[in-house]
Amino acid sequence: MRPLDETTFRDALDARGILREGALALPGLADAFTVFAQRADSRFEIGEWRGHSERFFATRIGLTVEKRYEAERPSIDAARVVIAPVGGEGGTRTAWGRPREDEDIRAAEDAETRSGTRGLALLARRCAHVWLVEVEREDDRVALRLAAILAGVLLGPILAPGASLIFGPKTAREKLAAT
Repeated sequence: MRPLDETTFRDALDARGILREGALALPGLADAFTVFAQRADSRFEIGEWRGHSERFFATRIGLTVEKRYEAERPSIDAARVVIAPVGGEGGTRTAWGRPREDEDIRAAEDAETRSGTRGLALLARRCAHVWLVEVEREDDRVALRLAAILAGVLLGPILAPGASLIFGPKTAREKLAAT
């Protein structure tokens, strides 16, 4: 899947900045970090995300288009998130929130079996939603940073693109610090 450009993204939103139903194809598990979320909807709560990203990742984040949810609690939404770490690589990535599917759980369980970890697939099962963070290249540290921030706020594990590995926010932070 090609990275989503800003114009195409903006054309898919309504006047409140919320994704119009069916306006964009969501990436598959091979094309994104999948962050499991203990949330009941797909609202981008950027204020909470900002505080966490600044405190734990020395990173400023923001949305390219403001969202005004009012009383809505969308089951699917998307945002282009600007990531600006202190002294690191920044950029913009698209993130989609959607309800968790059975395929997500199977992929988490398979990744956990391969990696020999315990408990992360069970945690994923308790999550009602997932956030998909687009990956632009194989070693996409900007996408990894955003996935790590989301995992810390949304209280769920991260499934690597291609469902090859499942890990938590601590491991994500270690991966980011390794280089």
